[in-house]
Amino acid sequence: MKSSKKRKKESEKILKRLKVPINKHLPLIENGEVVSLRTKEEIINRIIPLTIVAAKAMEAPPEKIKEFIERYNANKLFTEEEHNFLLKKHFNSNEGIQYSWKLECIWLLLWSVNLISDIGIPADTCNAEFVFEKVLSNTKQDLMDNSTLKPISDILDSLDFIYRAHWAVREAQLNDLIIPESLDEGVVYERHYTLNWLVNYMDQEWEEVSTDT
Repeated sequence: MKSSKKRKKESEKILKRLKVPINKHLPLIENGEVVSLRTKEEIINRIIPLTIVAAKAMEAPPEKIKEFIERYNANKLFTEEEHNFLLKKHFNSNEGIQYSWKLECIWLLLWSVNLISDIGIPADTCNAEFVFEKVLSNTKQDLMDNSTLKPISDILDSLDFIYRAHWAVREAQLNDLIIPESLDEGVVYERHYTLNWLVNYMDQEWEEVSTDT
């Protein structure tokens, strides 16, 4: 099992290559022996409702949203906030942006169960059309059958990197500095949020997840 110190060193090496500032004093993240990953079914059960709310945010017709909910029997999968959003006939631009960004969470979750092979560095937003196609062209059983949980070491590698990258983004925001070109602040935030959920950070549920740096 890779040590937390080695993981930190590898993350800093990548950050240096990407010309991202490094905080040598950030603590180590927990190692794989004490982390409890979400199960494959928990992850699929999060991918489905996130995809549906993202589709609504991107103005999919109401009849399509209803069809998706029925197809996946998804009513019990939404958080209270997601459910309230779905009930709205009209939503404001901020809500649309908020839930459109969840495509980045879905992208990370698809990677965590090997439904996509590579997430790349967090420099650009994901391919929304590909995400919708990957999820909505399959049944829940298809998604379950075609997925396998990624090794915890891979998840922790990504978490350690994004944790340190997020510090650099926040440092730039706080000090009115230019955010490194290799990092998109929104992508970094959504990935950090999702990875913390994946590893049950502080036992927080989806709407409660914090992204400490």
